[in-house]
Amino acid sequence: MNDETMNTQEAVALPAESEVAEVSTSEMPSGEIAVETTPEAAPEAVAETPASAEVQTPAVAERTDASAPANPLDAVKLREHFKGKVARTDLGGAFVDIGIGVEGFIHISQMVSDKPVTRVADFLKPGDEVDVYAARINAARKRIDLTMIKPPVFDWDNLEVGRQLNDVKVVAVESFGAFVDIDGPKHGLVPFNLMPKGDRPKVGDLIPIVWVIEVNQDKRRIGLTMIEPAIVPWERIRKGEQHTGRVTRIERNGAYVDIGAEREGLIRTSSLGGGFVNMSTMVTVGEQVTVHIAKVDTQRKQIDLTLDGMETEDFSLSSGPDEVISPFAVAMQRAQKVKKAQDRIAAAKKN
Repeated sequence: MNDETMNTQEAVALPAESEVAEVSTSEMPSGEIAVETTPEAAPEAVAETPASAEVQTPAVAERTDASAPANPLDAVKLREHFKGKVARTDLGGAFVDIGIGVEGFIHISQMVSDKPVTRVADFLKPGDEVDVYAARINAARKRIDLTMIKPPVFDWDNLEVGRQLNDVKVVAVESFGAFVDIDGPKHGLVPFNLMPKGDRPKVGDLIPIVWVIEVNQDKRRIGLTMIEPAIVPWERIRKGEQHTGRVTRIERNGAYVDIGAEREGLIRTSSLGGGFVNMSTMVTVGEQVTVHIAKVDTQRKQIDLTLDGMETEDFSLSSGPDEVISPFAVAMQRAQKVKKAQDRIAAAKKN
Protein backbone atom coordinates (compact mmCIF):
# COMPACT_ATOMS: atom_id res chain seq x y z
CA MET A 1 0.00 0.00 0.00
CA ASN A 2 2.83 2.34 0.84
CA ASP A 3 4.60 1.56 -2.43
CA GLU A 4 1.48 2.28 -4.41
CA THR A 5 0.96 5.54 -2.58
CA MET A 6 4.53 6.61 -3.26
CA ASN A 7 4.24 5.73 -6.95
CA THR A 8 1.01 7.69 -7.24
CA GLN A 9 2.58 10.80 -5.58
CA GLU A 10 5.58 10.60 -7.90
CA ALA A 11 3.33 10.43 -10.95
CA VAL A 12 1.26 13.41 -9.84
CA ALA A 13 4.39 15.46 -9.24
CA LEU A 14 5.55 15.04 -12.82
CA PRO A 15 4.89 18.12 -14.98
CA ALA A 16 3.84 16.46 -18.24
CA GLU A 17 0.68 14.44 -18.78
CA SER A 18 2.49 12.04 -21.18
CA GLU A 19 4.91 11.03 -18.43
CA VAL A 20 2.02 10.40 -16.02
CA ALA A 21 0.37 8.11 -18.58
CA GLU A 22 3.61 6.18 -19.17
CA VAL A 23 4.21 5.43 -15.48
CA SER A 24 0.66 4.31 -14.75
CA THR A 25 0.63 2.00 -17.84
CA SER A 26 3.78 0.17 -16.79
CA GLU A 27 2.23 -0.69 -13.42
CA MET A 28 -0.95 -2.21 -14.88
CA PRO A 29 -1.03 -6.04 -14.38
CA SER A 30 -2.71 -6.57 -17.71
CA GLY A 31 -1.66 -3.82 -20.11
CA GLU A 32 -2.52 -5.35 -23.45
CA ILE A 33 -5.33 -2.88 -24.23
CA ALA A 34 -3.24 0.07 -23.13
CA VAL A 35 -0.23 -1.17 -25.08
CA GLU A 36 -2.21 -1.73 -28.26
CA THR A 37 -4.05 1.56 -28.01
CA THR A 38 -1.04 3.73 -27.15
CA PRO A 39 1.06 3.09 -30.31
CA GLU A 40 -1.94 3.94 -32.52
CA ALA A 41 -2.78 7.20 -30.67
CA ALA A 42 0.80 8.32 -30.20
CA PRO A 43 1.74 8.77 -33.89
CA GLU A 44 -1.31 11.00 -34.45
CA ALA A 45 -0.33 13.18 -31.50
CA VAL A 46 3.28 13.27 -32.59
CA ALA A 47 2.31 14.10 -36.17
CA GLU A 48 0.05 16.97 -35.13
CA THR A 49 2.29 18.50 -32.47
CA PRO A 50 5.18 19.67 -34.70
CA ALA A 51 2.81 21.33 -37.18
CA SER A 52 0.98 23.04 -34.33
CA ALA A 53 4.20 24.14 -32.68
CA GLU A 54 5.80 25.43 -35.87
CA VAL A 55 2.84 27.40 -37.19
CA GLN A 56 0.88 28.62 -34.17
CA THR A 57 3.31 29.04 -31.29
CA PRO A 58 5.53 31.77 -32.81
CA ALA A 59 2.47 33.74 -33.94
CA VAL A 60 0.98 33.67 -30.44
CA ALA A 61 4.31 34.68 -28.92
CA GLU A 62 4.66 37.66 -31.28
CA ARG A 63 1.15 38.86 -30.58
CA THR A 64 1.66 38.62 -26.84
CA ASP A 65 4.93 40.60 -26.91
CA ALA A 66 3.43 43.33 -29.08
CA SER A 67 0.17 43.82 -27.20
CA ALA A 68 0.90 43.15 -23.53
CA PRO A 69 3.41 45.35 -21.63
CA ALA A 70 5.91 43.58 -19.41
CA ASN A 71 4.75 45.64 -16.43
CA PRO A 72 1.37 47.41 -16.33
CA LEU A 73 2.85 50.15 -14.14
CA ASP A 74 5.29 51.20 -16.87
CA ALA A 75 2.49 53.11 -18.61
CA VAL A 76 1.20 54.86 -15.47
CA LYS A 77 2.24 58.47 -14.87
CA LEU A 78 2.46 60.34 -11.59
CA ARG A 79 -0.66 62.38 -10.78
CA GLU A 80 -2.66 60.34 -13.31
CA HIS A 81 -6.36 60.15 -12.47
CA PHE A 82 -8.25 56.84 -12.06
CA LYS A 83 -11.82 55.86 -11.25
CA GLY A 84 -11.37 52.81 -9.05
CA LYS A 85 -13.35 50.37 -6.96
CA VAL A 86 -12.43 49.41 -3.41
CA ALA A 87 -11.41 45.73 -3.30
CA ARG A 88 -10.74 45.41 0.45
CA THR A 89 -9.76 47.44 3.47
CA ASP A 90 -7.47 47.02 6.44
CA LEU A 91 -6.44 49.14 9.42
CA GLY A 92 -3.92 51.20 7.43
CA GLY A 93 -5.94 51.92 4.31
CA ALA A 94 -7.74 50.44 1.33
CA PHE A 95 -6.76 48.43 -1.74
CA VAL A 96 -8.35 49.74 -4.91
CA ASP A 97 -8.81 48.10 -8.31
CA ILE A 98 -7.92 50.78 -10.86
CA GLY A 99 -8.27 48.53 -13.90
CA ILE A 100 -4.62 47.93 -14.80
CA GLY A 101 -4.12 44.50 -13.25
CA VAL A 102 -2.36 45.81 -10.16
CA GLU A 103 -4.27 47.01 -7.11
CA GLY A 104 -3.31 50.38 -5.70
CA PHE A 105 -3.20 51.28 -2.02
CA ILE A 106 -4.70 54.39 -0.38
CA HIS A 107 -3.21 55.13 3.02
CA ILE A 108 -5.68 56.46 5.59
CA SER A 109 -3.84 59.80 5.59
CA GLN A 110 -4.62 60.22 1.86
CA MET A 111 -8.38 59.87 2.25
CA VAL A 112 -10.55 62.96 1.83
CA SER A 113 -13.65 63.53 3.92
CA ASP A 114 -15.57 66.33 5.60
CA LYS A 115 -14.44 64.86 8.92
CA PRO A 116 -11.09 63.32 9.91
CA VAL A 117 -10.91 59.63 8.93
CA THR A 118 -9.95 57.60 12.02
CA ARG A 119 -11.27 54.20 10.92
CA VAL A 120 -11.05 53.05 7.32
CA ALA A 121 -14.01 50.67 7.54
CA ASP A 122 -16.27 53.56 8.55
CA PHE A 123 -15.29 55.54 5.47
CA LEU A 124 -14.77 52.98 2.69
CA LYS A 125 -16.28 49.58 2.00
CA PRO A 126 -15.56 46.96 -0.68
CA GLY A 127 -17.35 47.92 -3.88
CA ASP A 128 -17.25 51.68 -3.28
CA GLU A 129 -16.19 53.74 -6.29
CA VAL A 130 -13.50 56.34 -5.65
CA ASP A 131 -11.57 58.99 -7.59
CA VAL A 132 -7.86 58.52 -6.97
CA TYR A 133 -4.52 59.77 -8.32
CA ALA A 134 -1.15 58.05 -8.68
CA ALA A 135 1.03 59.41 -5.87
CA ARG A 136 4.01 57.04 -5.95
CA ILE A 137 4.96 54.24 -8.36
CA ASN A 138 7.38 51.38 -7.77
CA ALA A 139 7.32 49.37 -10.99
CA ALA A 140 9.98 46.91 -9.78
CA ARG A 141 7.85 45.88 -6.80
CA LYS A 142 4.60 46.29 -8.76
CA ARG A 143 3.30 48.71 -6.17
CA ILE A 144 1.35 51.90 -6.71
CA ASP A 145 0.34 54.25 -3.90
CA LEU A 146 -2.77 56.29 -4.45
CA THR A 147 -4.25 59.45 -3.01
CA MET A 148 -7.73 60.93 -2.94
CA ILE A 149 -6.20 64.41 -2.63
CA LYS A 150 -6.25 66.04 -6.06
CA PRO A 151 -2.64 66.88 -6.94
CA PRO A 152 -1.70 70.36 -8.21
CA VAL A 153 -1.79 70.96 -11.95
CA PHE A 154 1.83 72.12 -11.97
CA ASP A 155 4.88 70.63 -10.34
CA TRP A 156 8.56 71.54 -10.39
CA ASP A 157 9.12 69.39 -13.46
CA ASN A 158 6.44 70.98 -15.67
CA LEU A 159 6.46 74.63 -14.55
CA GLU A 160 8.77 76.38 -16.99
CA VAL A 161 9.89 79.99 -17.29
CA GLY A 162 7.74 81.94 -19.74
CA ARG A 163 4.54 80.00 -19.08
CA GLN A 164 1.39 82.09 -18.94
CA LEU A 165 -1.04 81.47 -16.04
CA ASN A 166 -4.61 82.74 -15.95
CA ASP A 167 -6.96 83.72 -13.11
CA VAL A 168 -4.64 83.21 -10.16
CA LYS A 169 -5.93 84.08 -6.68
CA VAL A 170 -4.10 86.38 -4.25
CA VAL A 171 -3.64 84.54 -0.94
CA ALA A 172 -1.33 86.96 0.90
CA VAL A 173 0.05 90.48 0.50
CA GLU A 174 3.38 91.47 2.03
CA SER A 175 5.44 94.66 1.98
CA PHE A 176 7.39 93.44 -1.08
CA GLY A 177 4.68 91.82 -3.17
CA ALA A 178 1.71 89.47 -3.39
CA PHE A 179 1.62 85.69 -3.10
CA VAL A 180 -0.80 83.94 -5.44
CA ASP A 181 -2.15 80.41 -5.72
CA ILE A 182 -1.06 78.98 -9.09
CA ASP A 183 -2.18 75.39 -8.36
CA GLY A 184 1.47 74.38 -8.13
CA PRO A 185 3.96 72.99 -5.62
CA LYS A 186 3.88 76.32 -3.71
CA HIS A 187 2.54 79.84 -4.03
CA GLY A 188 4.16 82.21 -6.51
CA LEU A 189 5.35 85.72 -5.71
CA VAL A 190 4.54 88.82 -7.77
CA PRO A 191 6.81 91.68 -6.61
CA PHE A 192 5.24 95.14 -6.59
CA ASN A 193 7.82 96.42 -9.09
CA LEU A 194 6.55 93.81 -11.58
CA MET A 195 2.97 95.05 -11.37
CA PRO A 196 1.47 97.81 -13.52
CA LYS A 197 1.63 101.22 -11.87
CA GLY A 198 -1.27 101.82 -9.51
CA ASP A 199 -2.28 98.14 -9.52
CA ARG A 200 -2.05 96.72 -5.99
CA PRO A 201 -4.22 93.61 -5.60
CA LYS A 202 -5.81 92.58 -2.31
CA VAL A 203 -6.24 89.18 -0.69
CA GLY A 204 -8.96 87.28 -2.52
CA ASP A 205 -8.54 89.18 -5.81
CA LEU A 206 -8.19 87.25 -9.04
CA ILE A 207 -5.32 88.38 -11.26
CA PRO A 208 -6.33 87.71 -14.88
CA ILE A 209 -2.86 86.88 -16.16
CA VAL A 210 0.70 86.42 -14.88
CA TRP A 211 3.89 85.03 -16.40
CA VAL A 212 6.47 82.74 -14.80
CA ILE A 213 9.91 84.37 -14.68
CA GLU A 214 11.69 82.13 -12.16
CA VAL A 215 11.45 78.49 -11.05
CA ASN A 216 13.97 77.44 -8.39
CA GLN A 217 13.24 74.08 -6.78
CA ASP A 218 16.33 74.19 -4.53
CA LYS A 219 15.22 77.49 -2.99
CA ARG A 220 11.56 76.53 -3.38
CA ARG A 221 10.84 79.82 -5.10
CA ILE A 222 8.47 80.69 -7.96
CA GLY A 223 8.71 84.21 -9.37
CA LEU A 224 5.91 85.82 -11.37
CA THR A 225 5.23 89.08 -13.18
CA MET A 226 2.06 90.91 -14.20
CA ILE A 227 3.99 92.77 -16.92
CA GLU A 228 4.30 90.78 -20.13
CA PRO A 229 7.93 89.72 -20.44
CA ALA A 230 10.05 90.41 -23.48
CA ILE A 231 9.78 88.02 -26.38
CA VAL A 232 13.55 88.16 -26.82
CA PRO A 233 15.36 87.73 -23.46
CA TRP A 234 18.76 89.35 -22.85
CA GLU A 235 20.60 86.05 -23.00
CA ARG A 236 19.40 85.56 -26.58
CA ILE A 237 20.61 88.94 -27.83
CA ARG A 238 24.08 88.58 -29.36
CA LYS A 239 26.28 90.88 -31.39
CA GLY A 240 25.90 90.42 -35.14
CA GLU A 241 22.42 88.87 -34.97
CA GLN A 242 19.72 90.10 -37.33
CA HIS A 243 16.28 91.12 -36.08
CA THR A 244 13.15 92.65 -37.50
CA GLY A 245 11.57 95.45 -35.50
CA ARG A 246 9.34 98.51 -35.60
CA VAL A 247 10.62 102.06 -35.39
CA THR A 248 8.93 103.54 -32.30
CA ARG A 249 10.40 107.07 -32.26
CA ILE A 250 13.10 109.23 -33.77
CA GLU A 251 15.19 111.54 -31.58
CA ARG A 252 18.26 113.70 -32.17
CA ASN A 253 20.48 110.84 -30.98
CA GLY A 254 18.96 108.34 -33.43
CA ALA A 255 16.05 106.01 -34.14
CA TYR A 256 14.61 103.66 -31.52
CA VAL A 257 13.51 100.22 -32.69
CA ASP A 258 11.41 97.62 -30.84
CA ILE A 259 12.89 94.19 -31.58
CA GLY A 260 10.89 92.39 -28.87
CA ALA A 261 13.47 92.84 -26.12
CA GLU A 262 12.92 94.37 -22.69
CA ARG A 263 14.36 97.67 -23.96
CA GLU A 264 14.26 99.30 -27.37
CA GLY A 265 17.39 99.23 -29.49
CA LEU A 266 18.95 102.43 -30.81
CA ILE A 267 20.38 103.23 -34.23
CA ARG A 268 22.73 105.98 -33.09
CA THR A 269 23.25 109.04 -35.23
CA SER A 270 26.77 109.32 -33.85
CA SER A 271 27.64 105.94 -35.31
CA LEU A 272 27.21 107.33 -38.82
CA GLY A 273 30.35 109.47 -38.78
CA GLY A 274 30.91 113.12 -38.05
CA GLY A 275 28.39 115.86 -38.62
CA PHE A 276 24.62 115.85 -38.45
CA VAL A 277 22.50 113.18 -40.08
CA ASN A 278 18.74 113.50 -40.08
CA MET A 279 17.56 110.00 -39.22
CA SER A 280 14.09 110.85 -40.51
CA THR A 281 15.50 110.65 -44.02
CA MET A 282 16.41 107.02 -43.39
CA VAL A 283 13.41 105.60 -41.52
CA THR A 284 9.94 106.65 -40.42
CA VAL A 285 8.04 106.01 -37.20
CA GLY A 286 5.98 102.80 -37.42
CA GLU A 287 8.10 101.36 -40.21
CA GLN A 288 9.21 97.72 -40.01
CA VAL A 289 12.98 97.57 -40.47
CA THR A 290 15.71 94.97 -40.48
CA VAL A 291 18.55 95.69 -38.07
CA HIS A 292 21.72 94.07 -36.81
CA ILE A 293 22.97 93.99 -33.21
CA ALA A 294 26.09 96.20 -32.99
CA LYS A 295 26.55 96.14 -29.22
CA VAL A 296 24.81 94.72 -26.13
CA ASP A 297 25.27 96.08 -22.60
CA THR A 298 23.23 93.92 -20.24
CA GLN A 299 24.24 95.92 -17.16
CA ARG A 300 23.07 99.23 -18.57
CA LYS A 301 20.26 97.54 -20.48
CA GLN A 302 21.34 99.08 -23.79
CA ILE A 303 21.21 97.69 -27.32
CA ASP A 304 22.97 99.44 -30.20
CA LEU A 305 21.74 98.66 -33.69
CA THR A 306 22.72 99.21 -37.29
CA LEU A 307 20.18 99.48 -40.08
CA ASP A 308 20.34 96.79 -42.73
CA GLY A 309 22.02 98.26 -45.80
CA MET A 310 23.62 101.13 -43.92
CA GLU A 311 27.42 101.27 -43.83
CA THR A 312 29.43 103.65 -41.65
CA GLU A 313 31.75 104.50 -44.53
CA ASP A 314 28.75 105.87 -46.42
CA PHE A 315 28.94 108.94 -44.19
CA SER A 316 32.71 109.39 -43.88
CA LEU A 317 34.17 112.37 -45.75
CA SER A 318 37.14 111.82 -48.07
CA SER A 319 40.16 114.13 -47.90
CA GLY A 320 43.89 113.94 -47.93
CA PRO A 321 45.95 114.20 -44.76
CA ASP A 322 46.81 117.87 -45.36
CA GLU A 323 43.73 118.82 -47.36
CA VAL A 324 41.35 121.41 -45.91
CA ILE A 325 37.78 120.91 -47.03
CA SER A 326 35.57 123.96 -47.34
CA PRO A 327 32.15 123.98 -45.63
CA PHE A 328 30.48 123.91 -49.03
CA ALA A 329 32.48 120.83 -50.07
CA VAL A 330 31.61 119.15 -46.80
CA ALA A 331 27.93 119.80 -47.37
CA MET A 332 28.12 118.49 -50.92
CA GLN A 333 29.97 115.34 -49.89
CA ARG A 334 27.56 114.69 -47.05
CA ALA A 335 24.54 115.15 -49.31
CA GLN A 336 26.01 112.67 -51.75
CA LYS A 337 26.79 110.23 -48.97
CA VAL A 338 23.30 110.50 -47.53
CA LYS A 339 21.75 109.93 -50.95
CA LYS A 340 23.96 106.90 -51.46
CA ALA A 341 23.02 105.54 -48.04
CA GLN A 342 19.33 106.12 -48.73
CA ASP A 343 19.58 104.21 -51.99
CA ARG A 344 21.40 101.35 -50.28
CA ILE A 345 18.82 101.16 -47.51
CA ALA A 346 15.94 101.27 -50.00
CA ALA A 347 17.50 98.43 -51.95
CA ALA A 348 17.91 96.40 -48.77
CA LYS A 349 14.23 96.94 -47.84
CA LYS A 350 13.11 95.70 -51.27
CA ASN A 351 15.17 92.53 -50.85
